[in-house]
Formats: sequence, structure tokens, C-alpha cells
Amino acid sequence: MGTLWQDFRYGARMLRRRPGFTLVAALALALGIGANTAIFSVINGVVMRPLPYREPAALVRLWASNPERGLPFFAVAAPDFLDWQEQNRVFELMAAYDTEQNYNLTDDAEPEQLLGMRVTADLFPLLGVNPALGRAFSREEDTPGGNTRIAVLSHGLWQRRFGGEQKVIGQTITLDSERYTVIGVMPAGFQLPVGRADVWLPLALNPNVTGRGYGFLRVLARMKSGVMLDQAKREMTTVAARLAQENPGMNAGWGVSIRTLTELIVGPEIRVALWVLLAAVGLVLLIACANIANLLLARAAGRQREMAIRAALGASRWRLIWQLLTESLMLALLGGVGGLLLALWVVDLLVKLGAGSIPRVQEIGVDGAVLAFTFAVSLLTGVLVGILPAWQSSKSDLTTALKDGGSAGAFGPHRLRSMLVVAEISLSLVLLVGAGLMMKSFVQLQRVNPGFNPHNVVALPVTLPAKKYPQPQQAGNFYQALSARLEALPGVQAVGAINIVPLGGGNPSISLAIEGRPLPEQQKTLTANFRLITPGYFHAMEIPVRAGRAFTAQDNAQSEPVVVISDAMARSFWPGEDPLGKHIRIGLVDRGPWLSVIGVVGDVKSTSLEADQGPMFYLPYWQIGRGPLVMVARTATDPSTLIAAMRGQVWAIDKDQPVANIRTMEEVLGQSVAPSRFFMFLMGSFAGVALLLALVGVYGVISYLVTERTREIGVRIALGAQPRDILRLVVGQGLRLVLLGVGMGTLAAYSLGTMVKYFSTSETSKLLYQVSVTDPATFALVALLLAGAALLACYLPARSCLKVDPMVALRYE
Repeated sequence: MGTLWQDFRYGARMLRRRPGFTLVAALALALGIGANTAIFSVINGVVMRPLPYREPAALVRLWASNPERGLPFFAVAAPDFLDWQEQNRVFELMAAYDTEQNYNLTDDAEPEQLLGMRVTADLFPLLGVNPALGRAFSREEDTPGGNTRIAVLSHGLWQRRFGGEQKVIGQTITLDSERYTVIGVMPAGFQLPVGRADVWLPLALNPNVTGRGYGFLRVLARMKSGVMLDQAKREMTTVAARLAQENPGMNAGWGVSIRTLTELIVGPEIRVALWVLLAAVGLVLLIACANIANLLLARAAGRQREMAIRAALGASRWRLIWQLLTESLMLALLGGVGGLLLALWVVDLLVKLGAGSIPRVQEIGVDGAVLAFTFAVSLLTGVLVGILPAWQSSKSDLTTALKDGGSAGAFGPHRLRSMLVVAEISLSLVLLVGAGLMMKSFVQLQRVNPGFNPHNVVALPVTLPAKKYPQPQQAGNFYQALSARLEALPGVQAVGAINIVPLGGGNPSISLAIEGRPLPEQQKTLTANFRLITPGYFHAMEIPVRAGRAFTAQDNAQSEPVVVISDAMARSFWPGEDPLGKHIRIGLVDRGPWLSVIGVVGDVKSTSLEADQGPMFYLPYWQIGRGPLVMVARTATDPSTLIAAMRGQVWAIDKDQPVANIRTMEEVLGQSVAPSRFFMFLMGSFAGVALLLALVGVYGVISYLVTERTREIGVRIALGAQPRDILRLVVGQGLRLVLLGVGMGTLAAYSLGTMVKYFSTSETSKLLYQVSVTDPATFALVALLLAGAALLACYLPARSCLKVDPMVALRYE
């Protein structure tokens, strides 16, 4: 320990004696270590940290499944859920909840639109989370006819709306014109695994009201101790088969899909993308290590005499190596401290940028695991940085070193430094190729036609409370009056409405039958997505009408039932035929009216720009007459300037109607590509840092070589060498290293791309959109960019050769 302490004190003195070198080296390492720490913080929070529920490994989600109809993951009907709950033997608890719904909170303050969910009483115990204040629902309250006018608030709603007062328990709140008693407040940060809510209400399932043909539930379950996922799947397959025998009309062909909650929340594509980012920052750290190793090799050349004297006094080679490694470890620890400080800032930035792009973003932070990772990376970096310089310095020729005062021109250090520069350039090219592919993928994604024109369109969600507007005609009158008011605003060109805006989340589908075709065949295959719209929607969104006509105000409850279909639906169900005048029946395909196809419109991207658009049909809202709508208005100017006026028109009709989440369609479109933008930004940033470090390394090596060959250059100039000859000599030496590095990097990147292509999975294929991992244009552009920048780094120190005075150079030694 005494020797170790002595080495540390000596190393600290050596670092203090060269503050410039210490600062530059520590900053370079801080960049690499900080980037690794930041990305590991994201992986730790998103992937590695357990979900914030009791024993999360036992939690699973269940779906109804009918792969033959193209429905591998479908919402669960209430009777099926109750049967699953009663008949299974592998789950400790099973609970369900409905999808998010908008609720209007009205009291003495300004009306507010909340997201609410109806849940079964077992849901909170299943997750192992108790209210921070009050209590949760009891099973008696979660039954039809029970006390269902009760509510549990989220911590955020409690804080912002009720000031965090504990006396909120027992108070009544008004949701959609109905009174609810607050019985509990959930802990800070709590949300259900899928979906977000401000308030939770009892679900109180009544299987006699919602039949087996209507799936709307999300189902969670907790496996019993010792039960494995495969065992649970087999059990639920047996239950589903039993239900199919008991109810062949509705359950035939339907099974159960099960996935762990962890896999559901953090999907494989997110995991793959995050591990790719960690590999990228690992390359950045390796480049930084090569840079500092180069600096240490240059510094070691001036310490050959010192090492020789130590060896002459009896120091073994391993003792010398340990001494030099101690200094590099101290340097790496300094870089680790700087990297940790940098990571604290970067993590905050990533949390802001990642909101809406990656799951569990609120759980990202610097904790004990991240600190341990930073320390381990710092130690590893110290060894990587110092081992080559230490090994090289410890094997110097004792006689030559003591006689000449150092052997700066030794062949070994030159070769090592050149190899390190080649490695830096190669690694940088691999990283730049990855960033280039992601950038090209994002550009390709931005060029995708969404099927509508998002410019100058604003979306205004309006959810009317059923208590206040119990009749469909009342809701219809409200939306008609609002449409008229919005159309009258200055600058508004067209107004329409839809139940779910494109790329806005959600994509409901339904079974259908085609007139004149046998029912058994199409029970297996015919499903389509659908939307409810008002007249003017296609015009407002500039969705082209390919054939027939759009809806008009005359398509109401008293007129013939009609439908407008998409191009994709026309191609799928009537290939080579004219679909106009054809008839379909939706829902329970043996009942209900036949709908006449009156128009065909262009395809619209509903869920994402990457996904292919499936069959879609549109129903006139004035014929259906139920459910909330999102008003869309096309304006002649910036739509954000009309938001206040649009909000005022809603309140002019109903002063208690909340207005929230108003967005332009450009914002909706931008949010849909947010994950791609997030990963592209990070990869591009890391590639930029890698390029900068590689160029600094090239510059440092060429500068050192220029200094080392000062006498030779002076002799050449004295003998008549021209400036271009000197430049060619120096730049040529750097050019060889650059071309070798670019060649090796291109080969490595291409080989890696070929491996990825060969072993590609559905998750890795989603990282790039319509771009090959071996895209020739990207490889060529990146190689030219890197070679050009590296040549500039060679040229700058080479210019200093032209200022060499031959007389001074000849007197140099």
C-alpha cells in the first residue's frame, strides 16, 4: 500500500507539471465516458430497472387472438374476461380496464378535460400499488348496481387541481355532469402499464350488456408463484378451446395471446435501438482512448531517459509498467469525474428529448448502478489508454537512452502511433456510416406521403358529456353549430371532423360482409379499419376523392345508409371491379343494414408512416350520431394564431365544455416520427464527436512527425526542395494513414452491415426505413467526407513545414 500511495503521489505530480496535457486528455476522456454513462443511464432506466410494480416478472397481459382473421392481439370481451378469470388455474389475480376516455371536470374553477379509465377492483392489488392517500375500490363497489360513483385521483391531478390537500378525500367532483366521491389518491408517478389517466373509476362489468362479440378490455394478470409463461399459455389455450365449444357462434377460432408486461412496455425494437446506441458510444470511447494513447506515446518518448535511470537503479519492467499505468488510471479517473458531470447534463437533455419517443423516460436518472458503471468504465479506460505506452516505454534500450537522452525516433512508437490513428479513422467511419444510414432513413420517412396535407390544419378534440348530451341529436346539433362557427372565423377555409385523426393513436377495426359473397369464407379474412367523419373532412384534410362522391349534409339518419372506402379497400375486396354501388354490412355480419359504397378516397397513413395502409372505410357521423369528435380546420395562415378564437367558439356554445390538447396536424405528424428523430439525433451527435476526436488524432500525429523531422526538412529546403515537395512529403505520409483507415473502416462497416442483413430480425429491420444496411451511396459519401476532413487535418500541420528556417533546423541538433 505504501508503494501504491507513492505511485499515486508521483503520478499526481507528473500530471500537475503538464496541466495542458492533463486538461486535454481529461476532456477527451470525459467526452467518451460521459456519453457512455448517459446512454447507460437510459438503458438502466428503460431496460434494466424492474417495472415499478410488485414482482413485475410475474405480470403479463392477455389478448383475444384470431390469427386467421389477421387479429393476433385483440381487445377482450367482458364475458370472455369473466370466464378467463373464473376458469384459469395459473393466475393469482386477473384484472381489466377500459381504454382511456375523456371526462370533463367542471367545478368552480375553469373546466378541464381529463383522461379517465374504468378499472376492475383487482387491478391495483394485482400491481401491488396502494393509494398514497385514502383507499382503492372494493369488489362490492365494482359490481353493477354497486356504489360506482367513486373516483381515485392521480397524484398529478391532486396536486394541480386540489393543491395537494388531504381533505380531498370524501369531496365530490363533477365528471361529465355527474357527481363522484373521491376515495383515494395514487402515489406520485403511478400510471398503468398501458395508457395514461388522471382519474380512475370502477368498471362494474355487466356481461349481459356487452356481449362476446364486443372486445374493449385490456387484461392484466399475475402468475402464481412457480408458474412459467409457457405453462400459462398452455392453460389459457385450454380455457379458450373450452369456451369455443361452449359458444361456437362467437368464440370459434379465437384463442389467447400472452406477453410479459416488461416485453410489452419495452418492446424488442426499443431494446435493439438502445443497445445499438450503447455500441456507438463504446466506439466513441475507443476513439478517445486511442487519442490519449497517442498523446501518452508522444509523452513517453520524452521520458525514455527517466525510465532508463529507473531500470538502471533496479526497477523491474513490471514495476515501470505499473508506475505508468498508475498515471493513466489517475487520468482516466479525472475523465470519469468530468464524464459524470457531463452525463448529468446530458441525461436531463435526453429525458426532455425522449419524452414521447421512448418508454419509461421518467425513470431515467443517475443512480448507484450508473455510478458503478462510470467507475468501472473509468478503470477500464485507464488500462486501455495506458497499457501500450507503458509497455513501449518499459522496453527501451538502456545504453541508447542514457547516452542520447531518449530515443524519440524509435521505429516502435512510430508504428504504434500510426496504428492507433488508423484504428481511430476506421472506428469513426463505422460510426459515421451508421449515422448516415439513420439520417437517410429519416429523410426517406419524411418523404412518405401521409395521404393528407398537414400544413395549416389544426385539430380540436371535443368530448361531450353523455349526461349533458344524452341524445345523439343533441351531440349532433352541438357539432353542427361548432362547425358553422369555425367556418365563419376569418382565415378558415374548410372545417370537418373525425373520431380519430390520422397518426393520432388508435385504429379501430371491425368485421364486415360483402353482399353476394358467402359468409363462411369472409368470416376468416374480412376486417377493415373504420372512421366516423362529417361532411367537409376530406376537403379540410385535402384527401383526394378518387371516384364517386364524399358525404354531404343529406347523408343523415333519414337517408340511405352509405359508406366511403379507401383505395386499399377497393383493391383488396373488389380487385378489377368498380366498387361504387356495392354493398357491405358491418359489425354482426348477419344483422344490420347494408351500406352502399358511394365513393373511393386516397389511402391515409393511420398509425405510422412506416406501416402499410390496410383497408379503411368511412361512415357519416350524422347517420351514426354518437361518440366524441376531433374538429379539423384548414386555415389560410398559421393555424396556431386561431387556436384562441376556436376555443372561444366552443365556450360560446357551452361555457362548461373543456377544451384541451389542441394541436396542428404538423405537430401530430412530427410526433409520429419522434422516435426515429430521437435515435437519429443521438447517433449523429456521437458520430460527430467521433469524427472530431479522429481528426484531432490525425492532426496530433502529423504535428508530432513534423516536429520530429524538423532537421530533415531543413536539409531538404537547403538542398532546394520546393514548398510543394515538402507538402507532398508530409501530407503523403498522413494520406497513407487516412486511406488505410478509410479502407479498413469501409470493410468493417460493410462486413457488419452484411452480418446484420444476414441475421436480421423484425426488430433490427425496423431501425431503418427503405434503406439497406450496405447502402453504397451512404458508404461512398461518408468515406469521401472522412477522407477530406482527415486530409485537412494533415494539411494544417504540414503548412508549418514551409516556415522552417534551414539555418535554425541545421543547428537543431
